[in-house]
Amino acid sequence: MDITAKNKLLIALSHGDEHAFFALYDQYSHTLFSIIFRMVKDRQVSEEIVQDVFLKVWQKRSTIDPNRSFKSWIFTIAKNDVISWYRKLAKETAMQENLYQHFEQLYIMETESDMHEKQAELLERALNTLSERRKEIFVLCKLEQKSYEEVAQKLNISVSTVSNAMVKSNQHIRQFVQDHYDEILVILVTFYFF
Repeated sequence: MDITAKNKLLIALSHGDEHAFFALYDQYSHTLFSIIFRMVKDRQVSEEIVQDVFLKVWQKRSTIDPNRSFKSWIFTIAKNDVISWYRKLAKETAMQENLYQHFEQLYIMETESDMHEKQAELLERALNTLSERRKEIFVLCKLEQKSYEEVAQKLNISVSTVSNAMVKSNQHIRQFVQDHYDEILVILVTFYFF
């Protein structure tokens, strides 16, 4: 869709045109759903957040500036809604596990691409909660994705020592995730949306 057609839709929407609203919904809802679903891993919640985003668009339609990026605006609304959803559920054990699983993706991102400076700093802070030996074992197992057997052989220790170190390391990292919930949440949501 060219810029003038999109501007016309946004102008029409700002004047309460339902057809313009549904045209924009059709254009953006699938992409928005996909991004939100990658974050929350729940189809129903993702659908609810998309609906909430577009409800806010309709409620704030008179404030729409057709010269500004509509996509950026709705992505910001969605990002804030995802953060709110995570904060609301932060006390639940299942949600803490969900955030921990997402935090683990930082390890993979470090090996696959250049990490954002805040992501790298946060990961380093988490790893620094571990003793030097546990950190070494953790890095080999998680970052380098070596098996417990390979790590044991490389460090000349037993597999059970590697396993015990990983259990303790995971406990420390989980505690770090709990202690830094809001900070991690903002970084992860930003990663998915931008």
